[in-house]
Amino acid sequence: MKITDKLIASIDKKLERFDPIWQAEHGTGGQRSRYYDKTGVEKYREWRGVKDTMYDYSQWLKNLGSMGLMVGRNPVRVVKGMWEYRWMGSYLGTFIFINRLFEGYRGVELRIAHMNMHQIVASLTRLIGRVLANDKRLGGGPISDTMVPMDEVIPPLFMKGFKELTGIPLQLLPEFIICDIDQHLPPHYIDVSESFGLAADVCSRCSVETGVAFDDAFPIFGKAFLTTNMPCNASECTSMFQRRRINLPDMPMTFAMQHNTKEGNEFSVEVLKDAVNFVEEQYGVKYDWDNLFKYAKELNEQNTIEMEKWEFFKTPYSPLSGISETLYKLYEWAASNGTEHRFTKNDRKVIKIMRKCYDEKYKAFGGKTRHRAFMWGPSAVYYTDMPTWCQNCWGITLVLNMDSTMGHNMISTEDPDQAIKDLARMSEKAVMRHHAVGGWENVNALWDWAKAFNCDMILFNDNIACKGMNGVHAVMEEQARELGLHFIFIEHDLEDYRACPRRDMRKCVSNYMSIVLNEEPLDPTLVDFDDSEAY
Repeated sequence: MKITDKLIASIDKKLERFDPIWQAEHGTGGQRSRYYDKTGVEKYREWRGVKDTMYDYSQWLKNLGSMGLMVGRNPVRVVKGMWEYRWMGSYLGTFIFINRLFEGYRGVELRIAHMNMHQIVASLTRLIGRVLANDKRLGGGPISDTMVPMDEVIPPLFMKGFKELTGIPLQLLPEFIICDIDQHLPPHYIDVSESFGLAADVCSRCSVETGVAFDDAFPIFGKAFLTTNMPCNASECTSMFQRRRINLPDMPMTFAMQHNTKEGNEFSVEVLKDAVNFVEEQYGVKYDWDNLFKYAKELNEQNTIEMEKWEFFKTPYSPLSGISETLYKLYEWAASNGTEHRFTKNDRKVIKIMRKCYDEKYKAFGGKTRHRAFMWGPSAVYYTDMPTWCQNCWGITLVLNMDSTMGHNMISTEDPDQAIKDLARMSEKAVMRHHAVGGWENVNALWDWAKAFNCDMILFNDNIACKGMNGVHAVMEEQARELGLHFIFIEHDLEDYRACPRRDMRKCVSNYMSIVLNEEPLDPTLVDFDDSEAY
């Protein structure tokens, strides 16, 4: 052993009493011992040993650097954005959010998690800077009229066929991402939408998007707007409100709801063709298939690597799981979708690490995992950092989440006719679509996913305001019993924490683990705590 390794080992031994995992094992504290009461604010950073603590801090600095570059490129517009948009202030909670996401991570798990997260931070900060620099509410910019606002669940790859234009998921910044970082922001927009007369029992995601529109909190850019009916019919109503408030010509991309059929795909193909014609007419450009093919190759490589990751997810030897997989894949698909080479480069590095770990039969989280779970859950699992909490508290590793299973089909890079069919199929299986709507077989596929990834447990997020899913509760529970799977319903109201606080969401899991399975927690400080004031 090298002298430096001996020195580090000696320091680690002397300071191990400050490690929250060691504290939990020895009854002297745990992860929540580091926090101020009711908050997500740490009194001090998590001690993970010399190497991992230094690495974790270096990644904090790296993410800070990305934010600094965003401000440095256009400080005036960033300041204006802070004054104009309430949601801009919530991004200041990003560092607290990331710290919570990776609590208890050590070694390879920590490195892969930060590799993935930094791609999100770097991509997102560049996007925020670009939007603010060209926002017509703030005075416009050089590419304002070549930007195309589009619904957050339309694959960005589709817009790469317009070489001169830039597609921007409109809801991504004020709603789609920020609801994961700050649980206190969405209720404001919900209250705004309800003050205009919108019913209080609708899906909170749609209510938030509507409130953002009513509050004039969407950046304005472009000449026309692409809307959609995805993932559900409530989104159609949301699109109508946005159309009236944003006041741009729009093209409703109404994809087939029953999309696992040949007829459904054919219908969706025609929708994409209509969208191409609409953008060509509004912006005076022509669709460039060669440019699309260029970026489709990027996406195909990302999907090929993702399929290989899945093979490792089926084993006990994957260092990538939980929130570091699901949040990354969600962003990579919904916001990047083959349009940024940085994600491809990152995927290549991550898969090499995963191959090595498999060869060495590496067991993540110190081999403390007791259960392998598939999670059916949207945004509520992120602002609650549910996957991380499940692992640290009860030894439940979230092998895969619903968000990781969408739109992984390949796109033809030679034939336009086949490529548009492939794009239609990918569009149909967008965010929240593949396991929520589009036919009973989509919901029922949950069992196949759990079986394929050798899961003994399913965490099923029970959105109390989702009219589409309320009717399947008893049916799913009955099937789980027949299949012999541990099945835990976690009630939540998606983006509105007031109806189902995240403390209550955690209790759904803790009660099952302690009462039904009679198991003891790995970290007692995580079983029940008040974080109602946390981001």
